[in-house]
Amino acid sequence: MAAIVLCCGLSMNATSGLKKADPAPALHAPGFAWNFIYAFGSGPVPGLSWSGDYLYISSGSYLVYSANGYGFLTPSTPVYVSAVDNANTYVQVAETGGGTGISYYDFMEY
Repeated sequence: MAAIVLCCGLSMNATSGLKKADPAPALHAPGFAWNFIYAFGSGPVPGLSWSGDYLYISSGSYLVYSANGYGFLTPSTPVYVSAVDNANTYVQVAETGGGTGISYYDFMEY
């Protein structure tokens, strides 16, 4: 009987080192993808794109408000905007220097 207990104990210890690490939290599950879409406001901002948690603009200067704070968006300065952090709120994009208004964007999960 002692041999069976010892054998099982060694077997469990030997395989415990082979366990896979716990997966990332559910919010960062690998199966999720996001679309950054115009929701409402002054119309879509020309040249605005989102990739890899950053907003990019091809020309102009914009002020961006999001759940991650605010930033000044220019062609040389992308602004960090996380899809996960902004999933339940809108991202505001306003042209600086007396622009035409504010455009609101949303993240849609698919």
